[in-house]
Amino acid sequence: MADRRPAARMQLVEVEDAPTAAERSRPPDNPPPQDTATLTDEPPPAGRRVLRRWWPVAAVVVLGVVVSGVVASARDRAFVDRIAAVPGLVRPLDAAPEALWQARVPLLPGTVLAADGALVVLAEGETAWTVTSHDAVSGAQRWSIDVVPVSSSGFEATAAVCPPLRGDVGDLVVCLVRHPRVLYSDDASIQEPPRVSVVPLSAQDGERLGDWEVRGELVAFDRIEDDLLIGTLDAEGRMIVQRRDARTGDVVWSVVTPVVMNAPAISVAAAMRVLPPLIVLEGGATIVLDVEDGSTLMTGPRFGGLQVAALGDRFATWAPVGGGHVHDVDGTELFGVQGLPAQLSADDGSQPGTIIVDEGPQVAGIDASTGALRWRTPSQLDPRLLVSDRLVVSGADSYGVLDATDGSMIWDVDTGSVLTWDPVSDGTLVLGPGTSPDGRPELWGRGLEDGVRYWSVPLPEGVLGVDSVGGHLVVRTENDLIVYG
Repeated sequence: MADRRPAARMQLVEVEDAPTAAERSRPPDNPPPQDTATLTDEPPPAGRRVLRRWWPVAAVVVLGVVVSGVVASARDRAFVDRIAAVPGLVRPLDAAPEALWQARVPLLPGTVLAADGALVVLAEGETAWTVTSHDAVSGAQRWSIDVVPVSSSGFEATAAVCPPLRGDVGDLVVCLVRHPRVLYSDDASIQEPPRVSVVPLSAQDGERLGDWEVRGELVAFDRIEDDLLIGTLDAEGRMIVQRRDARTGDVVWSVVTPVVMNAPAISVAAAMRVLPPLIVLEGGATIVLDVEDGSTLMTGPRFGGLQVAALGDRFATWAPVGGGHVHDVDGTELFGVQGLPAQLSADDGSQPGTIIVDEGPQVAGIDASTGALRWRTPSQLDPRLLVSDRLVVSGADSYGVLDATDGSMIWDVDTGSVLTWDPVSDGTLVLGPGTSPDGRPELWGRGLEDGVRYWSVPLPEGVLGVDSVGGHLVVRTENDLIVYG
């Protein structure tokens, strides 16, 4: 019991200033011994009464602190989970990031994607195009497979690509391989139609899940869920658009354009862009298709310069003649707008009732239901991403943040040099380009709410892009991929 007495004396000293303690005479340092009955019958000392009276309150305070900590921790976890689920945002960082691992990967579309929680890269080796799955944190190889040999002498170049999705593609990696034509052969082989193989792979172990081909002149392709959208040309220049099961090649739907989309003689080139839930065909006309069933939502006039932007279940158009309009899912015109809605790299849905419109020298917030103007802000910076009611904007040599509720500029920064890549965010910080005092490239972490620079991280010379891939911070140079965390 000796260890408790000092604590008891401390309690007694603390209460001597209280009126009840001042009226009491101080007991001697060495009181005479008392029997057990006397100790039992005597009322407890004032200090003990204070302790007995206040310990429940102290317990409640401690419990409240613990509960507050648990609630805050749960709130933090919920925030991390929410940000991690938004395609295009980086998972929240605990501190200034550092380089974790790197791989030799060319700066080409379709050479890096997130699959089954890993990062999958496509690279051309000495003998083959190889697909490799890496642990996203350590870079350790999970599996690797050669999808096609590199080109031999006397052939056109072999090319491969593995189209990504905005987020993790799940358990299926799909790669397309363009087979080369023979350069020196007879007329029959020269006239052979182009051939593209589709190679579906398991994201878990790299196992080939099938193999099928696309024949004809390929215009474009893209991935939607576990399917491929493929645009080819027929002999007359019409476009054939198909949605096909990526594993088997089975046709989900097929559409042939009613007009010629490709006419080299009059400098008209066919093109296809996938803007879920839309497919936009361009060439002899602008045709908007529904990605789910291939139905035509609208057709723009020939050479009308129609531009299209996706808006969730709706879409918007803008043309030099006629201006901008927001359309319902079936193509019905709802209301006019003065520019084209911004196509953001990330949107956490924090402003579902507002359409962000890039009007050139200004940015506007439009009511999504009525088209009424909510706010308009003069700005030469372009909208990039939306998170927690904050709109990250950038352009030329500057970037900053607007309040998406009223359009007011919260902060901006001039980096002193032309931006070579657009800023991203982890939900708390804006991760943007910067320059060190000696002119070297850096990654700056600035507070989303205040613009304060919390850290600076050196980047490799020749950095050409900084992106979020499956929530992971990926830096690209011409020939290398570097993962930070």
